[in-house]
Amino acid sequence: MKTISLPIHIGIIPDGNRRWAKKNKIDFFTAYKIGFENLKKILDKIVDYGIYNASVYVLSYENCTRRSKTELNFLFYLSKEGFNYIRENQKLKDNDISVKVIGDMSIVPDYILNEIKKTEEETKNRKNGILNLAYCYSGEWELNLIKNGEKPPSLYMKPIDLLIRTGGVKRISGFFPLLINYAEFYFTDILWPDFNEIELEKSLNWFSSQPRNFGI
Repeated sequence: MKTISLPIHIGIIPDGNRRWAKKNKIDFFTAYKIGFENLKKILDKIVDYGIYNASVYVLSYENCTRRSKTELNFLFYLSKEGFNYIRENQKLKDNDISVKVIGDMSIVPDYILNEIKKTEEETKNRKNGILNLAYCYSGEWELNLIKNGEKPPSLYMKPIDLLIRTGGVKRISGFFPLLINYAEFYFTDILWPDFNEIELEKSLNWFSSQPRNFGI
């Protein structure tokens, strides 16, 4: 890959797992599993590029409150596997990247809360970068914290430079509204399970070509 200007903080909305399942005539659960495996590859590749700050929309508040019980239980099961993977991820360890989970923890099952606390505790002393996981998160939830006189988690996060959304939908769906004032939005029709390292490189090349004047 040629030398390019890389984002300091990259955001990802990995959309399209369910549509990918329909397209390929497989069940949603298999598609979610494949999407999860793809996320692991993409996050590792992001670190390889030297990008040490990333935020991922794992589950929205709506996902956590409106999906069927069967589907949601599977997503929580997959999440537990994901937190275990993150704790053991050697690239995160070697590059001193901590993990922060952000969202409405009041609607998260206790066994997942335990996984979250364990993951944050084991990585809290890493100082070179951070992986933010938006979990049962919505921008409205965070804005309500401000209304109630509380400090939102975004207050302590770096602004997002590049936001990637797969799946052909051109909206942010409440993804960290306080961090994207000057973000470059990269929308692609590629469904998340098909978003590979080549597509990631395309997005980074596109970002590098954008004139960034930060409102000036």
